[in-house]
Amino acid sequence: MSDDTVFRTKQEPQPQKVDKPYVETPSPTSTEVEPPYLDWEHEKGKPYLVDYFDLGEYWQDKVGGFEKEVATINNYVRDEIEQGRIDNSVEAVKNLLKKIEKQAGYDKTDRNVVKIAQMAAYTEFLYKTRDINKNNYRYGHK
Repeated sequence: MSDDTVFRTKQEPQPQKVDKPYVETPSPTSTEVEPPYLDWEHEKGKPYLVDYFDLGEYWQDKVGGFEKEVATINNYVRDEIEQGRIDNSVEAVKNLLKKIEKQAGYDKTDRNVVKIAQMAAYTEFLYKTRDINKNNYRYGHK
């Protein structure tokens, strides 16, 4: 044999890198489902309007609180839902509240104190005019 001879060495097969298919992992999101408007107070411990108007934890205070105004607006909204005029959803209520704000002449520069007082007075007005229209239709038309 000649000195030119080269012996082969055993070659181990190299493991091939296999790309894993891209699997999208769900991002951590809130799975909390927004309750219907009429169930909001039961589930959250306060009416939806307290959050909508950002009244904080003192909304029920006897001095400086908004319990009467919240109750007035809440009763009107509840009646609208129960009469089938709007859906029992927070989104439908938001749209109704925006409509009332616009009709009541709410100025965006006003503070929430003024806003909620105007809306409470306007919802009382809406109740009264609805009753007038209902009675007029009931007793006035033949």
